[in-house]
Amino acid sequence: MLIVVVLVGAMVAITLRIGHEHAVKAGVAKAGVAKSGSANSGAAKSGAARGPTESPRQIRAEAGVRAAAVTWVTSQVGHDIIISCDTVICSDLAQHGFPAGNLHVLQPTAPDLSSSEVVIATAGVRSQFGSKLAAVYAPEVIARFGTGANSIDVRVIAPLGPATFQAALRADLLARKASGARLLHNPRVRTSARARAQLAAGRVDHRLLTTLAFMAHKQPLDILSFGSVAPGASPSVPLRYADLALKHVARHLASRAYKRTLVALARSRAAPHVLLSISKVRVAGGRTVLRIEFAAPSPAGLSS
Repeated sequence: MLIVVVLVGAMVAITLRIGHEHAVKAGVAKAGVAKSGSANSGAAKSGAARGPTESPRQIRAEAGVRAAAVTWVTSQVGHDIIISCDTVICSDLAQHGFPAGNLHVLQPTAPDLSSSEVVIATAGVRSQFGSKLAAVYAPEVIARFGTGANSIDVRVIAPLGPATFQAALRADLLARKASGARLLHNPRVRTSARARAQLAAGRVDHRLLTTLAFMAHKQPLDILSFGSVAPGASPSVPLRYADLALKHVARHLASRAYKRTLVALARSRAAPHVLLSISKVRVAGGRTVLRIEFAAPSPAGLSS
């Protein structure tokens, strides 16, 4: 009887091993991802399935696109955001420090975006949702990596549908234009020609606008430009950082003291939104500026 039990146990173990290897070859996650759909922070690195005709160069290119997308998300997207992704991307994000509890693994048979704010659209995810992904579920791209079939889009989900989402974008644009105009007419704010154009067009994130208005009430500002680290983003996506001159406009404070004052003001006004970063940055031309940056995505409805 003991021999039979041992033989049966061995056969079960072999069967399970073969099944696991088959799953990996089919592209199913090899990482330790919880059945509930959240990525385990201790997951091992997952490998994607490879087509029989893919060359080593293609494999390296796909891995490079995936790595670029993961790096951008972990460094630019707010860590309080709920993200939907396939098993491989979710595992990579967890390993790179994105909170595992905020990663929702899309199931192959029943993909669901209802609980998320952002979706990372790999080729596999796009095939799951088809044309409705861009047209209905997640119409706005906040970053894109790679080209063609192997590109990866980072998209904002429209929880109430595309019509409501687009209406909110239009309302936010009008409100950002109004806030930008007020900042332009503030005598304590100096702006470059580029910054004036960006403010007038409503291009600037509302979190930045309210923070800068508060700071200008306390200290004069010299705004050089606005921008975002957002490759391939939709034109409607607001700019999330501002570059400020470090020299006091009225020359009442030394540069070092002025910087400390600006940093303290920005941090005190940013709440409840958390600054992604505030630091000195050397920009084109060799000039050092103070960059104030908020995380992606820009929240909708703050201007209303």
